[in-house]
Amino acid sequence: MASGSANWQEPPFVTMQRLTATDLDRVRQLITRITGLAGLEPDRVARLTLAVNEIATNAIQHGGGEAGVTIQIEADQVVIEVNDTGPGIPTDIAVDLPEPEATHGRGLWLANQLCDEVQLRSGATGTLVRLVMALA
Repeated sequence: MASGSANWQEPPFVTMQRLTATDLDRVRQLITRITGLAGLEPDRVARLTLAVNEIATNAIQHGGGEAGVTIQIEADQVVIEVNDTGPGIPTDIAVDLPEPEATHGRGLWLANQLCDEVQLRSGATGTLVRLVMALA
Protein backbone atom coordinates (compact mmCIF):
# COMPACT_ATOMS: atom_id res chain seq x y z
CA MET A 1 0.00 0.00 0.00
CA ALA A 2 1.02 3.58 -0.48
CA SER A 3 2.43 5.48 2.47
CA GLY A 4 -0.84 7.43 2.77
CA SER A 5 -2.78 4.25 3.50
CA ALA A 6 -2.14 4.02 7.25
CA ASN A 7 -5.86 4.59 7.95
CA TRP A 8 -6.97 1.87 5.55
CA GLN A 9 -10.09 0.20 6.97
CA GLU A 10 -11.84 -1.21 3.91
CA PRO A 11 -11.19 -4.60 2.32
CA PRO A 12 -8.81 -4.34 -0.65
CA PHE A 13 -11.42 -5.85 -2.99
CA VAL A 14 -15.06 -4.75 -3.30
CA THR A 15 -17.56 -6.06 -5.87
CA MET A 16 -21.03 -4.68 -6.52
CA GLN A 17 -23.34 -6.37 -9.02
CA ARG A 18 -26.69 -5.56 -10.59
CA LEU A 19 -26.22 -1.83 -10.28
CA THR A 20 -28.73 0.47 -11.95
CA ALA A 21 -28.76 4.21 -12.52
CA THR A 22 -30.15 4.77 -9.02
CA ASP A 23 -26.98 3.18 -7.56
CA LEU A 24 -24.48 5.46 -9.28
CA ASP A 25 -24.32 8.00 -6.45
CA ARG A 26 -23.51 5.21 -3.97
CA VAL A 27 -20.82 3.87 -6.32
CA ARG A 28 -19.22 7.33 -6.65
CA GLN A 29 -19.21 7.78 -2.87
CA LEU A 30 -17.67 4.35 -2.30
CA ILE A 31 -14.94 4.90 -4.89
CA THR A 32 -14.12 8.29 -3.41
CA ARG A 33 -13.88 6.86 0.11
CA ILE A 34 -11.93 3.70 -0.72
CA THR A 35 -9.44 5.26 -3.12
CA GLY A 36 -8.84 8.22 -0.80
CA LEU A 37 -8.13 5.90 2.13
CA ALA A 38 -5.82 3.86 -0.09
CA GLY A 39 -3.67 6.93 -0.69
CA LEU A 40 -4.80 8.14 -4.11
CA GLU A 41 -4.36 11.92 -4.30
CA PRO A 42 -7.63 13.93 -4.23
CA ASP A 43 -7.44 15.20 -7.83
CA ARG A 44 -6.80 11.63 -9.04
CA VAL A 45 -9.68 10.35 -6.88
CA ALA A 46 -11.98 12.85 -8.62
CA ARG A 47 -10.67 11.87 -12.07
CA LEU A 48 -11.10 8.14 -11.43
CA THR A 49 -14.56 8.62 -9.92
CA LEU A 50 -15.70 10.60 -12.96
CA ALA A 51 -14.28 7.99 -15.34
CA VAL A 52 -16.04 5.14 -13.52
CA ASN A 53 -19.30 7.08 -13.49
CA GLU A 54 -19.09 7.59 -17.26
CA ILE A 55 -18.28 3.94 -17.98
CA ALA A 56 -20.88 2.59 -15.53
CA THR A 57 -23.52 4.89 -17.03
CA ASN A 58 -22.65 3.55 -20.50
CA ALA A 59 -22.81 -0.04 -19.22
CA ILE A 60 -26.24 0.53 -17.71
CA GLN A 61 -27.62 2.39 -20.74
CA HIS A 62 -26.19 0.16 -23.45
CA GLY A 63 -25.44 -3.12 -21.70
CA GLY A 64 -28.76 -4.45 -20.52
CA GLY A 65 -29.84 -2.04 -17.77
CA GLU A 66 -27.41 -3.23 -15.10
CA ALA A 67 -23.67 -3.14 -14.47
CA GLY A 68 -21.13 -4.62 -12.11
CA VAL A 69 -18.27 -2.70 -10.53
CA THR A 70 -15.21 -4.18 -8.86
CA ILE A 71 -12.73 -2.03 -6.95
CA GLN A 72 -9.33 -3.52 -6.20
CA ILE A 73 -6.50 -1.82 -4.34
CA GLU A 74 -3.13 -3.26 -5.26
CA ALA A 75 0.31 -2.38 -3.90
CA ASP A 76 0.88 0.45 -6.36
CA GLN A 77 -2.42 1.05 -8.14
CA VAL A 78 -6.19 1.12 -8.02
CA VAL A 79 -7.99 -1.09 -10.54
CA ILE A 80 -11.71 -0.66 -11.16
CA GLU A 81 -13.55 -2.93 -13.54
CA VAL A 82 -17.01 -2.17 -14.92
CA ASN A 83 -18.87 -4.98 -16.64
CA ASP A 84 -22.22 -5.60 -18.27
CA THR A 85 -24.01 -8.44 -20.04
CA GLY A 86 -25.11 -6.50 -23.11
CA PRO A 87 -24.50 -7.30 -26.77
CA GLY A 88 -20.99 -5.83 -26.77
CA ILE A 89 -19.44 -2.73 -28.23
CA PRO A 90 -19.08 -2.59 -32.01
CA THR A 91 -15.50 -3.19 -33.12
CA ASP A 92 -15.49 0.02 -35.16
CA ILE A 93 -16.41 2.30 -32.26
CA ALA A 94 -14.26 5.41 -32.18
CA VAL A 95 -12.52 6.41 -28.97
CA ASP A 96 -11.91 9.89 -30.37
CA LEU A 97 -13.59 13.02 -29.07
CA PRO A 98 -16.94 13.32 -30.87
CA GLU A 99 -18.02 16.48 -32.65
CA PRO A 100 -19.18 19.29 -30.32
CA GLU A 101 -22.83 18.90 -31.38
CA ALA A 102 -22.88 15.15 -30.61
CA THR A 103 -25.06 14.25 -27.62
CA HIS A 104 -23.31 10.94 -26.83
CA GLY A 105 -20.00 9.20 -27.31
CA ARG A 106 -17.71 10.85 -24.81
CA GLY A 107 -17.53 8.19 -22.07
CA LEU A 108 -14.67 6.03 -23.39
CA TRP A 109 -12.81 9.07 -24.68
CA LEU A 110 -13.11 10.78 -21.30
CA ALA A 111 -12.01 7.66 -19.39
CA ASN A 112 -8.91 7.48 -21.60
CA GLN A 113 -8.12 11.11 -20.78
CA LEU A 114 -8.65 10.74 -17.03
CA CYS A 115 -7.07 7.36 -16.20
CA ASP A 116 -3.52 6.09 -16.43
CA GLU A 117 -4.70 3.03 -18.35
CA VAL A 118 -7.97 1.84 -19.89
CA GLN A 119 -8.50 -1.68 -21.22
CA LEU A 120 -11.61 -2.85 -23.05
CA ARG A 121 -12.85 -6.38 -23.72
CA SER A 122 -16.15 -6.78 -25.48
CA GLY A 123 -18.09 -9.57 -27.10
CA ALA A 124 -21.55 -10.95 -27.66
CA THR A 125 -22.01 -11.75 -23.95
CA GLY A 126 -20.92 -8.41 -22.54
CA THR A 127 -18.26 -5.80 -22.05
CA LEU A 128 -15.60 -5.27 -19.41
CA VAL A 129 -13.76 -1.97 -19.05
CA ARG A 130 -10.72 -1.92 -16.75
CA LEU A 131 -9.65 1.49 -15.40
CA VAL A 132 -6.26 1.85 -13.70
CA MET A 133 -4.76 4.68 -11.63
CA ALA A 134 -1.31 4.52 -10.05
CA LEU A 135 -1.23 5.34 -6.34
CA ALA A 136 2.09 7.21 -6.56
